[in-house]
Amino acid sequence: MGCIYGTVAIGFSLIFGVAKIVNFAHAGFVMWVMYGVFYFSHLGWMSPYVTGLLSLPTFFILGYVVQGSVMSKVSLMSEDMQIVYTFGLLLVLTYMAQFFFGPDVLYLPASGISFEFWEIIIQKEILIAGILGLVGAFCLHAFLSKTWIGKAIRASADNRRGAILTGLKVQHLSRITMGISLAFAALAGSMMMTFTTLYPLRSLELAILAFLIVVLGGLQNVFAAFLAGVVIGILEAVGTLLFSPTMAQLIIYIFVFFLLLFRPQGFARSGH
Repeated sequence: MGCIYGTVAIGFSLIFGVAKIVNFAHAGFVMWVMYGVFYFSHLGWMSPYVTGLLSLPTFFILGYVVQGSVMSKVSLMSEDMQIVYTFGLLLVLTYMAQFFFGPDVLYLPASGISFEFWEIIIQKEILIAGILGLVGAFCLHAFLSKTWIGKAIRASADNRRGAILTGLKVQHLSRITMGISLAFAALAGSMMMTFTTLYPLRSLELAILAFLIVVLGGLQNVFAAFLAGVVIGILEAVGTLLFSPTMAQLIIYIFVFFLLLFRPQGFARSGH
């Protein structure tokens, strides 16, 4: 579960690091992917995993277009206005989903297959989702550290003005980054739909969770955000096992409160 939460947060953190946009609408895209996966699977057109695979390039292109047409203007706003604008966009995506799909709780039937590791039973869908999330994080790490475009994105995130002066096309890099961000939203939504419930207000829950994880990891550190997602997933699982789901949420917020009280920068200061 931690790997899955980290996948939700990693796209949120990535676009903030490069384009300096606090994009709450990211969670709305995760929710729309979940609806797409549900209906394609429910109607028998294709399996959720095939739907998820096809959604990755689709949402990459969507992110590239959105950054060039809408978010490029948002990046010129103050941080306060960015939050207001992107949260407003999140509400638009949420209530559009409620208008088109209704308020009902939806879910896909589980396969009923589970695996046992040292007396710990894990549902097949959750195990696959966690593995895919971890693989996605490693692939992103390899892309950012080994490829020329990845290094250029990191340079743009570290020093935007310096990147422009050296001739890097920062606007183009921001579009690619938004594409990758929404591709991770598609990956997260596809994984989550295989084992969890879906309803329009789920997007608001995911937005709060993603922002919490990103703040915990450090706003400009992609992989610390992923690590923070793993920590949150572990706390939620242990808290639910020992107490209750409600108490688990309380434990998470108490942990975040005290960590940020003594370490305001989160798990890491900088880096991508």
